[in-house]
Amino acid sequence: MPISLFPTTGPGWLRRLMSICLSRKRLMTAIVLSSILSIVLVTLGPLLTKDGVNQAVAGDSGGIARVAGGLVLIAAIDFAGNYVRRFTGGKLALDVQHSLREDVFRSIQRLDGPGQDKLRTGQVISRTNSDLQQIQQMLTMLPVPLTVVTYYLFGITAMCWLSPRLTVVTVAVVVALGAVALWTRRRVFETSARAANDAAEVTEHIKEVIDGVRVVKGFGQEEREVRWLDRATRGLFGRRMRMMRVHAAPGATMLALPVLGQIAVLVYGGSMVMDGSIDIGTFIAFAAYLTMLTGPTRVFASYLVIAQRTRASAERIFELIDSRPEIHDGTADLPVSPTELVFENVGFGYTHDDPVLCDVSFRVGAGETVAVVGPSGSGKSTLSLLIPRFYNATSGTIALGTADGRTDIRELRLEALRADVGVVFEEPFLFARSVRENIAYGHEGATDEEIVAAAEAAGAHAFIAALPAGYDTELTERGQNLSGGQRQRLALARALLQRPPVLIVDDATSAVDATTEAAIHRALEEYVGGDRITVLIARRRSTLELADRIVVLDGGRVADIGTYAELAERSVLFQELIAGDGDAIDARTARTPSELWPAREQGDEEDSTAPAGRRDRFAEIPPAVLADVALETPPTLRAILRPVRGLLMVALGLIAFDALARVVVPVLLQRGIDDGISLGSMSTVWWIAAISLALCAANWFVYTYQTLTSARASESVQYALRLRSYRHLNRLGLDHYEKESAGSLLTRMTVDIDSLSKFLQQGMVQGLVSVLTMGGIAVAMFVLDHRLALAALAPFPVIALITPVFRRLSSSAYQEARDQLGKVNSSLRENVAGLRVAQSHGKQHSTEKHFSALSNLNRLIQVKGQRYISLYFPFLAFCSELSMALVVLVGGHLVASGSVTTGVLAAFLLLLGQFYGPSSSSRPSTTPICRPVPACVRSPSCSPPNRPGPRPPIRSRCPAGSADVSNCGT
Repeated sequence: MPISLFPTTGPGWLRRLMSICLSRKRLMTAIVLSSILSIVLVTLGPLLTKDGVNQAVAGDSGGIARVAGGLVLIAAIDFAGNYVRRFTGGKLALDVQHSLREDVFRSIQRLDGPGQDKLRTGQVISRTNSDLQQIQQMLTMLPVPLTVVTYYLFGITAMCWLSPRLTVVTVAVVVALGAVALWTRRRVFETSARAANDAAEVTEHIKEVIDGVRVVKGFGQEEREVRWLDRATRGLFGRRMRMMRVHAAPGATMLALPVLGQIAVLVYGGSMVMDGSIDIGTFIAFAAYLTMLTGPTRVFASYLVIAQRTRASAERIFELIDSRPEIHDGTADLPVSPTELVFENVGFGYTHDDPVLCDVSFRVGAGETVAVVGPSGSGKSTLSLLIPRFYNATSGTIALGTADGRTDIRELRLEALRADVGVVFEEPFLFARSVRENIAYGHEGATDEEIVAAAEAAGAHAFIAALPAGYDTELTERGQNLSGGQRQRLALARALLQRPPVLIVDDATSAVDATTEAAIHRALEEYVGGDRITVLIARRRSTLELADRIVVLDGGRVADIGTYAELAERSVLFQELIAGDGDAIDARTARTPSELWPAREQGDEEDSTAPAGRRDRFAEIPPAVLADVALETPPTLRAILRPVRGLLMVALGLIAFDALARVVVPVLLQRGIDDGISLGSMSTVWWIAAISLALCAANWFVYTYQTLTSARASESVQYALRLRSYRHLNRLGLDHYEKESAGSLLTRMTVDIDSLSKFLQQGMVQGLVSVLTMGGIAVAMFVLDHRLALAALAPFPVIALITPVFRRLSSSAYQEARDQLGKVNSSLRENVAGLRVAQSHGKQHSTEKHFSALSNLNRLIQVKGQRYISLYFPFLAFCSELSMALVVLVGGHLVASGSVTTGVLAAFLLLLGQFYGPSSSSRPSTTPICRPVPACVRSPSCSPPNRPGPRPPIRSRCPAGSADVSNCGT
């Protein structure tokens, strides 16, 4: 299908995605109810906290236990609701991902010849991996906007009940968040779409090289392919860094806005406390509400960015799903076997301005064998594709005749037509199944006797019997563990098993020796026999011995028709075709030097450059990484990380500052309460607000540059690992490609490396933020009051015991899902490559079922991992709320007794809102992704590393993966 830089599906991507989600009513109902009910209860927490603080300040500790008990009850209900929300959200995302993958596969199975010509397997794999993962990531977070809206709606309602004047601060924060999100949405989409397209191009090229590894190695073009990938991945690096630059500042702004709200509450709320408009408990409740909203706001900011990235991915997926064949199915069936095949003035062109066939007319009767010959490019193979309607003739008629008259093949159902027409394609395609299953492909009910008879007719039985397991021998992808002649004979046997009334054989014996070919011809003549209509596309003189008549094509037109003897006597073109010393008959003249050695493509050696304009150092790959990429030794993860350790240290320092800022702001608010509000000193409040504002502004810059620095480090690692792995992959022997499925290799080179990059950019950063934030808050709490600190950290030992168990279980589930995804990719790749074979045998429905079963198994495995996530992270949230209840219980008594100030208690409540927040919003560890990548590059190489020296001139223009090397030079 056509690949466009900007998908053109239209603006309805979100509506379409939501309609798929809404079709799963139970899951959506559970998400909505769990999100609303549990969050409504959580928003009541600060109100209970307000009562507890006021009672403590008044010296009444009698009701504090009831307040703490209420908080524990809310925490327990929230745990249940949080589990349901996370699990159903994750399950919904996986279900939709599976459904979209099925829809993409189903759409591809319907594609006709023109659609298949435009289809690029690497693009399909990129979309069904990266793009579907992006959609799944967004849908997993589908409860986020609902919970955040519920937080804000009920939180603002509670705030209005407490103080309408102070609520204006929160409303201003919400409006500002919405404005920032709307301002950035278009730029985020455009940069994401471009980056996704560049990534798909890289995937496509890697897929082509893996498919055409024999051509690459045969022409010694390994280093050329590495240089191409180097240029492409440098361009992808720059594109992704520009995308991160677009994301960084708005993300920092959205995270700073709630903190600005807290500062405003300190100033405005403090003045209201001083003039008696509100009490101290109400002030702390407001601060708690804003702190409560900080965590969801951070997640919501990430969600908005992810949603804009997902728009590009969703439209690329829907572009595939919306693909429609140009050829429409007929409605008729042939009541009896055809008696003739008729071409009447048939014309055809793959494009409107480049005709391949013009006014072709001839007839093949029942029991007759007609060979079609002509120079290369005369349209012989095109004829074989028009008969089973992979393409429609643009003019004229192709008809099948019976005793009742002729029927235009466009009036026939495609399934019925292809059941009567057997095709042996020029390029034989075999599936990664047993020999028996390959021969019986499309004829699952065939008996062993019928399979053997077809194999004998195709001259394949002898070599099959010599295989280790005979007919049960398992073939590798595309049958690469067989010779070219063996693959041709199995493909011929597959077509003969059908015993079709019409048989089209496109040069099915070109890769066998003359003796074997003669035996095949004798067996084929006996097997075909009777009243069968046979069309042979001939490229060898020996094939003509089977023909009763010969059609000679020249320039897409019929030059002559006759027997071998008649044409040899009167046709000059036929005489030229059969005049050579060799057996080939499709060349009349030699190629010119300019055709054999085309000029080198402009830019083949030059590196791509960044767009003109101001230098962007973040879009440049660090020199240390470029130097590391030139090393010939297989990389390890530690070696890959070494060149970016400077960037990682800078990122770590910025993360430490971010974590420190998160701790300092609540401490400053505590000083504002104790030294300012409680003492009636508004000047102190203003000084603390100014310091907090300066800290917030500094942290805006820190977060922005931390995002860019982390992204530069992770993208550099991805660039280096992909290039070094790719170089090593090109040096591996062909036996490695026969042992490893191409789908598995492609998964390692794309999905695994991308996942590692995301882990370094997101998972590792979030983990460091969590550790540093929690450590800083713990220290701050002990400095403020060790008794309250012990109460706040009481649940932490339980978390420390459960976390390793969770990591082990989730990592195991992730590894299992990753292995299954490799099988899904292998199946997808194989079925896309063998699509024409599946269609010719009417196997679309069964291949859809097989692929759906593999994808569904991957879904079930991921659902198991989602259950672990859905239990662990809500448990962290429960511990956070339990800590809050303990602090209210212990702190209330301490405040009532005068041992602790109100500001200290307020600071603890604000700090606890952040203590468990980072870890509860993090994702599970993705460390298993680091294992398969080095496994690929540690495989023993069959060729020595290239020594430094001058590069030889590149004269070949053969595309990687091309099977035709007749016009290529080294």
